[in-house]
Parts: sequence; C-alpha cells; structure tokens
Amino acid sequence: MENKSFDLNNIRLEISFKTYDELRSILSFCKKNNLSRINIPCKNTLKKEFLLNSIKLSREEFPSLDIIPHFSILYEFRRNKFNTQNYFIKFINVVKSLGCQEVLLVSGSQKRATLDSVSTLLFLKDNPLFLNDKFSLGVAFNPYLTGHMFDEEIQRLAKKLKSGLVSSVWIQFGTDIQLLESRLGILKNIILLTSNNNKILDINLFGSILIPSKQFLARFKYRPWKGVYCSNEFLESVDFANTFVRNLLRTYMQYQILPVIENRVSSEDQLNRLDKLINS
Repeated sequence: MENKSFDLNNIRLEISFKTYDELRSILSFCKKNNLSRINIPCKNTLKKEFLLNSIKLSREEFPSLDIIPHFSILYEFRRNKFNTQNYFIKFINVVKSLGCQEVLLVSGSQKRATLDSVSTLLFLKDNPLFLNDKFSLGVAFNPYLTGHMFDEEIQRLAKKLKSGLVSSVWIQFGTDIQLLESRLGILKNIILLTSNNNKILDINLFGSILIPSKQFLARFKYRPWKGVYCSNEFLESVDFANTFVRNLLRTYMQYQILPVIENRVSSEDQLNRLDKLINS
C-alpha cells in the first residue's frame, strides 16, 4: 500500500440482503461504482442454501467482482460436529468451483461447545483441498478483549495460524486506538513466531470499519453487536465518531490493514459519505 490514503478501489464491502433481487441490486450498484471487493457474510437468515445460492448468483452474474464468502459455525451447524465439518468441506468445494479463492471462517458470536474455528482448522489441516496455494482461509481476531479473554484470543489465533491454512486475519472494530496498536504488536509477533525458518507467513490483515450516522449510532446503542466495543463518546456524537473513524483509517494505513466496511453502501448518498470519510 503505497498510497497515503485508501480509495474506493482498495477497500472491501460486507453486504447484507434478504432476497436475490436485493442482492442483484446491491451488486449492480457496486459494479457500476467500481466497488469490486465484496464480502458475503453468514448470519441470521443469510445461511445454508440461501447463502450458497447467493454466492453462486454473485459469481455467475457478476464474474468481475472479487467475492469472499463467510462461513459461521454457529449458523451452519448441522446437528453435530461431524456433519458440520463435512458440510464445510462441501461448502469449500462449491465456492472453489465458482471461482472464490478464500473463505472467512468464524465460530460465531456464541461458540459451540463441540466445534469452533480452531478445531475445524485442525480437522482440515491435511485435507487435499489445500494442497495448492490458490485457496485459503481467513480467521477473525478481536484485539479489544480484556484480561483472560484476550489471553485466550491470542492462544486461539496462534493455533489457527499453525494450521498452515490461514492467509488472512480479520480484525474486529473497536474505539480504542491505543489499545489496538499495542495488540497489533502482539499480533505481528504471533505471526513471526508461527512462521518457520524457511517461510515467513504471508498474512493479509483486514480491519472492520463502521460508518457513523445518527440513525446507526442510535440503533447500535440500543442493540450493540456482541464483541464490538464502542465508547460512549463514539455513540453519543456523530462528529466525534467520524473523527475517530478517520483516525482509525490512518492507523490501518500505517499498519497495512485493508478496511472492510460493514455498513450498507447501496445508494449514492451512502457512497458519498463513505468516499468523504476515507478521503478526508
């Protein structure tokens, strides 16, 4: 990243939708505005056959878009861990055949007692699906956890990286930049320690961004997202929140972390707000 700021061509958008027509509308808008890097999450009703069919539609009707699907163990759980692991293999085979080169694997906001992303990666470690370097997995990382929860998060991350299947780490949103920077140092050390003498792990870093608006902040304050830590100052003032996000983007640039926009961007007004935020 040699640029001094991000632009609309080097960010990713996480989209959400409830129907195939809504998906087509969003992707048409993205294509028209050169927003080519798209993440399709796995959550709520966007799961199972609807998720797979949505990925298929996206790849077949919008082949120029770079699609990264998510797979949540919480939402894709199939009665027991063996069924779920086997379904994940099926899922990977399908999205690979559609031209996707990466899947973001997450445990979900409520971890299953019998299966999570760490044990799934261990299960897949020697699978022939990953014999070449053309397909890989991403994993999530929350640098804002405190105490023993963060210690556990680091231990889990190290185990994920040791699987050899991980090519990207996706960093949760939060509103403490000083804490983030200290935790990024720990993250970099974990990556170096996990690398062997012959090969340094080539890990791409992605960081979540929330675009502030009065409506979004009010909704978030009323119903916060689990695991997302936002200060009262951030939630009480749109101006403060916008200034913070600009500073967070500068931090991402400094540490070579590509932004992932989690808000909806499917109108000219939303696009203009995003463009203004990343270029100010």
